[in-house]
Amino acid sequence: MKKFKGLALWLLVVAMTVSALALPVGVAQSYPEVTGVVVEVQKYGNLTMDIKPQALYDAGYQLGDILKVTVGPHVLTIPFCTSYSDVDTGSLVVRDDRANNLLIVAINMGNFSTTYGVKVGDKVTFALAEKEGYLAEYQMRQLKRTNVRADYASDVIFANFRNIATTGMKPAMLYRSSSPVNNELGRAAYANALVKEAGIKTVLNLADSDEEIKGYFSTKDFASDYYKALYEAGKVKALNMGVDIAGEDFQKKLAEGLRFLIKNEGPYLIHCTEGKDRAGFVSAVLEALMGASLDEVVADYMVTYENYYGVKKGSEQYNSIAKSNIIASLTTVMCDYPKGTDISKENLAKASENYLQKCGLTPAEITAVKQKLSGR
Repeated sequence: MKKFKGLALWLLVVAMTVSALALPVGVAQSYPEVTGVVVEVQKYGNLTMDIKPQALYDAGYQLGDILKVTVGPHVLTIPFCTSYSDVDTGSLVVRDDRANNLLIVAINMGNFSTTYGVKVGDKVTFALAEKEGYLAEYQMRQLKRTNVRADYASDVIFANFRNIATTGMKPAMLYRSSSPVNNELGRAAYANALVKEAGIKTVLNLADSDEEIKGYFSTKDFASDYYKALYEAGKVKALNMGVDIAGEDFQKKLAEGLRFLIKNEGPYLIHCTEGKDRAGFVSAVLEALMGASLDEVVADYMVTYENYYGVKKGSEQYNSIAKSNIIASLTTVMCDYPKGTDISKENLAKASENYLQKCGLTPAEITAVKQKLSGR
């Protein structure tokens, strides 16, 4: 009898071990829920939690895991990452903001707070949805850069400054850049010098309000006198756009900015902070309007990733970034198609016109924009 009991116990242990080994990687068992409270809704609608990222690590979660995030009536599946660019434009992300030791819940180029009706004091619960479910994608998207001028081959690359010379554009008429006035990235003085050299006459500042611009003028490291002169002459339009490129506020301010462009002379500069996301999308819309092909638009957009992160053109990483960022934005926002729709054969000029009319521009105003950018 004792031998029988011993054999039965041994078989039970073996069965339990085999069962444990057979569990799929994505099983979300034995990981405790973590609950936090929203302590801040940031300028662009991102949520700052009262708990630190370490709380998720202590619970066994890792970067690349997919989390189940519950806020109010909403139950969302969101990858755990470190950067907004770790996910597609318009996609959700739980972010370990390592520079500030903050746990952020956000939409990349969107407004989480308004989309889901979340405010300060609301509770957010984190649980595991799938272990390592986003790990391969997360690892491929890891992009690193410095803000040290000596790490870049030229001022132009460091400032992400360039003329947009796609089909239909008059050469040296439209430029894009990182901010020549906000020096948080250490690039403002370099961008300002290039703006002066190019003879820029009119600026669309997509990122800042008038109050913020004036604040930059008073900082100790301010060194952008040419930009200041343009601003004081009434040649800089402070649009203070959010990052939700699909939102009505973004569209309204884009129309406002283009009306300012029509009333003023070029060469023109479009910039946000990095010259990457908002400036990238607006540049793409204008390139499409003027007749650029999808390949041209993508190539111009991706120069920023080549400049900042050394992403190699034609690489798997390059193609993935383009697909998940500018192609996704053009597809869903400008062309108004479901994500993933093939727009390679789309009439992008017509799609851009339709989008700009949706933003509030009249056909006559759109024609005026085209005349300005073509130099007619």
